[in-house]
Amino acid sequence: MTKSNFSIALTLIAVLIGLTGIARAQSYQRAYRQSDKQVETIIHSIENGAKSFRSSLDNALDRSRLDGTILEDNINARIKDFEGATKQLHDHFDSGQSAASDVQNVLDRASRVDEFMRRNRLDSRAQNDWSKMRHDLDRLANAYSVTWRWQQTYLPVEVQPRPYRVSDKQVERLLRNSEKAANAFRGSLDRALDRSRLDGTAREDDINQFVKEFNDATKQLRDRFDGRTSVAADVESVLNRAGRIDLFMRRHPLDRRAQSNWLKLRNELDQLSRAYNVMWDWSRTY
Repeated sequence: MTKSNFSIALTLIAVLIGLTGIARAQSYQRAYRQSDKQVETIIHSIENGAKSFRSSLDNALDRSRLDGTILEDNINARIKDFEGATKQLHDHFDSGQSAASDVQNVLDRASRVDEFMRRNRLDSRAQNDWSKMRHDLDRLANAYSVTWRWQQTYLPVEVQPRPYRVSDKQVERLLRNSEKAANAFRGSLDRALDRSRLDGTAREDDINQFVKEFNDATKQLRDRFDGRTSVAADVESVLNRAGRIDLFMRRHPLDRRAQSNWLKLRNELDQLSRAYNVMWDWSRTY
């Protein structure tokens, strides 16, 4: 091939590549009718507004009659769903794959928050922050040509029956107090064993194993509570392991500090069992 023919071939290849790119660009239909920059500005505004609203809502709820109630747990769950849908929209937008269905998903979840805000009038700051959010969401709906009307009636968010009869915040506090009491007991137990006749014996190995199993069961309860999947059986598992420790502490009295810390931990576990409606008797034989 001559140099001239080679140049012509390269030119033809470049033209073909360019035509292919143009064809692909023409075949890609954006889901929105504004520029990328305009849509990105709207999404950023919604994300920033959501942070401001979350902060003002938390402050308003803490000062309201809803503090510590199931309604507070429900609105927190609705906001979490809304934030998750917004993140999905942003991720799809960044990858050039966003669609009207992503925006519809965001709006559906926002509507559940809006329903709460209409039914439960909070302070002016929270209400104003939510109004600003609604304005940005209206702009988003318009950008993606999604027909939207607020004031729609929605079925309540489906919430699985909770296994406990107090609020999430109260259970969180009970778990945290139990974990703190367990750490204090473990430290005093180790020191008491080191100064006792049980040091280096099979009895010491037994109690260490009981404590390890108790810690494992407590961690499982914590993980499942954080994942909203905890059940009464998880608490009963914790209590069963605690029962073995209690039997040991009754049969082998150690120093006053270890005994006192164990009684404090027992008290926290009693409160936890009542929260989960678990009937418990420390006099059981294990």
